[in-house]
Amino acid sequence: SKAPPLRVSLLTSAQIVLQSTRFMSALPGDEVTLDCSMAAGVRMSSYIMYWYKQDHYGEPIQFIIKENDRPTQKYEAILNTNDNRFSLKVSKVTAQDSVTYYLHVHCDSSASQAYFGNGTKLTVLDRDIAEPKVKILQPSGIETRCKKTITLVCVAENFYPDHVSITWTLGDKEIKENVATDPYATEDKKNFFRQTSRLKVSKKEFKPQNKYICTVSMYNGTQPIFEIAKEINGIEGISLDVN
Repeated sequence: SKAPPLRVSLLTSAQIVLQSTRFMSALPGDEVTLDCSMAAGVRMSSYIMYWYKQDHYGEPIQFIIKENDRPTQKYEAILNTNDNRFSLKVSKVTAQDSVTYYLHVHCDSSASQAYFGNGTKLTVLDRDIAEPKVKILQPSGIETRCKKTITLVCVAENFYPDHVSITWTLGDKEIKENVATDPYATEDKKNFFRQTSRLKVSKKEFKPQNKYICTVSMYNGTQPIFEIAKEINGIEGISLDVN
């Protein structure tokens, strides 16, 4: 079965197509089911549903199967319009199935746009899970002397699989501005992963009473299996040289 040409509306995809599970782990030989739903008020029956996969970040996506296609030995597409859910069943998973799976919906109209889910990354485990080691790097002396902002770097390393998210909070409030997180984890020679996130902070805000917390969460399904938090307080006097 052929898939249509893709015209992707990235700004609204996440609101239309809901893939709530970002990360899943499985053992070789398992059967895995990935679920996807549509936003409230959006009917699946108005769209044609497709599943795609991407081997690695930045690589082209590949069509797998669409609704009403015959099951293959590896894949089965399951459409449940009553529950507004479209699932992909992957049988007898192997290391080659460790990819990111995307739901794609497309109106049956030449003028329509295409919508993608955020993707679910599946890892077929080949060894024990290793929790992240987390640290926050101190700002450099040059930054503290010469610049009006400083950069806090949170490093998560030595973890497996690469199913982590990194968040910054100030006290109990999440920080979303001036945060730059690596789009994907990199693998080292020992096949463990590393990912960093950088937070830019004004020197005026980098005060001893302000506690910046970096939390690294590792997932299997929708719930974290590990949450590791490190914190750093502002430094007394660091903001005195700012105009």
